[in-house]
Formats: sequence, C-alpha cells, structure tokens
Amino acid sequence: MITSKRNVSAYEGIPPESDDRKIPGGPLYAPEHVVQLVRDEALTLWTRGAAQDAAKWMMDIPALCQLVEKAVTQGHHIGSEWCRQRPNGPWAASDAYKVTISEWNPYARRELETTWYVKFSIALTGSVLLSVSNHPEGC
Repeated sequence: MITSKRNVSAYEGIPPESDDRKIPGGPLYAPEHVVQLVRDEALTLWTRGAAQDAAKWMMDIPALCQLVEKAVTQGHHIGSEWCRQRPNGPWAASDAYKVTISEWNPYARRELETTWYVKFSIALTGSVLLSVSNHPEGC
C-alpha cells in the first residue's frame, strides 16, 4: 500500500509519522489572509466531512465563508493539527477555531446562541481556503 505524505497546505512542514497530529503554536495562518480569501469566496470543501457538515447544516459557500470570517475575527483559536483528506491521501496543516454566534431559530422563534467549530487550511498556492470541518460544537 502506498501512503502519501504530501503536504498540500501553505504551512511549511512535514506530515507526522505517528498518530500525534498536533502542531504547537498557532494560529498557522494570518487572520488577515484568511479574511481576504473568504471575502473572495475562495473556499472549497476539501474533505468528505466538510461536505457532509455543509449539507447537514444547509450551508453554502457564502455562508461558510461568513462563518470562517467570524471565527477568525470574533472567535478563538483552539489549536492546529495535521489533517488528511482521505485514507492514503494528501495532508494539510489546519487551524481550528470556535466561535459563538447568535442565530435565529425558527422552531424556538427566537435568537439562540450556537457555538461553531471550524477547521481549515490555506492551500499551497495561497489562493484557496481548504475547509476541513464546520459544525456546531458537539455535533
């Protein structure tokens, strides 16, 4: 079986050989660069999990871009780690953020606070944000 250790993110590093995927320090990517990419809607659903999250929570690319922007400007960085697109696929060094947003809930007919978890990388080219995960906390 061939295993890829290819890093497709803008972070200059080598994917892990062990199960320890954490990257010390962070955030890895400048918030200003992330904000510019999401304002240009330069975001792709890089993992199956990101695509499933978007479908489950009925979020299109513009909505995801708004969520990421709020995360890097109003939320807080909770860590960085290596993420793999699929088994034996490429790796990307990712930043994870949490942000709490007040959102209209049609069932409760009022605003409710929801804490969102987002994880993303900047592609090697520097021109696209790779969405790894985007869901409410605990889901």
